[in-house]
Amino acid sequence: MKSIIAGLLSFIVGIMCYVLTLKLVWNESLGGDAYSVLFWGGQAFLIIAVPIYLLMINLIDTRFSKHKHFFYPLSCMLAFFIPTAFITLSFGGVLAIFSAEAMLFHAFFLSSGFIFGITSWFFRRKEVQDS
Repeated sequence: MKSIIAGLLSFIVGIMCYVLTLKLVWNESLGGDAYSVLFWGGQAFLIIAVPIYLLMINLIDTRFSKHKHFFYPLSCMLAFFIPTAFITLSFGGVLAIFSAEAMLFHAFFLSSGFIFGITSWFFRRKEVQDS
């Protein structure tokens, strides 16, 4: 249940950062592309990003006992290029991951990774304190 909450919260923040980046950089709104962004972003998030986030958190749990508040979000954020590559490579060549449009998905997955990591740390910290 806690992973679902972390996932939903991080997805919502990711979409918000996508829209904010679109507005700040290009002064545009999501408009008619909302369905496409939600569809492709949601697929990449559920199929690729969340399993990677969970894997990273489990690896950190096995290797570190301190500073997890730093390592959880950092490791989830550093995985941003993998789901972005899934999306951009579906529509373009290898260099598409460096395109201006890919920057929107970079913002999405960097922010969602940060929120997923922080939220996971918060929930796991509470579990340790409660036991």
